[in-house]
Amino acid sequence: MTHIQLGMRFVDKVQAVSVIEQNKHRNLSSKFISMSISHLVANDPEIPVSNIIQEVQVLYQTGCTYKWAWYTRKFAIERIFDEFPYCRPMISMDGTHLRGPYKGVLLISSTWDANNHLFPLDFAIVDKESCESWNWFLKNL
Repeated sequence: MTHIQLGMRFVDKVQAVSVIEQNKHRNLSSKFISMSISHLVANDPEIPVSNIIQEVQVLYQTGCTYKWAWYTRKFAIERIFDEFPYCRPMISMDGTHLRGPYKGVLLISSTWDANNHLFPLDFAIVDKESCESWNWFLKNL
């Protein structure tokens, strides 16, 4: 009789089925897997979680839970689309009228960085504050 120990199971005279194939491997984190599937998420940010589960099965021969695959997709989206990783997820926009010889309106967008300092993202000087000038500003942000 051949006994094979895999994790916490003993398999007796049968094809060895590892605990790893049934559950998430403890050394494969969501952040690590997110690097492997980043090309899929870049092509389709709304990729179904079931496709990620299948991709993990193919790449690493291990299963994963729905929640684990969802976090993997979330980390991949953050890795690909996060341009300002140390800024808070809030952007403030404001406009102020200029005085003196140069008339117009200064439009500015800013956010707070990790050190609680104001971080300017973009600014523009326009003739007047209107829906058209704000739309132009937001499109060119």
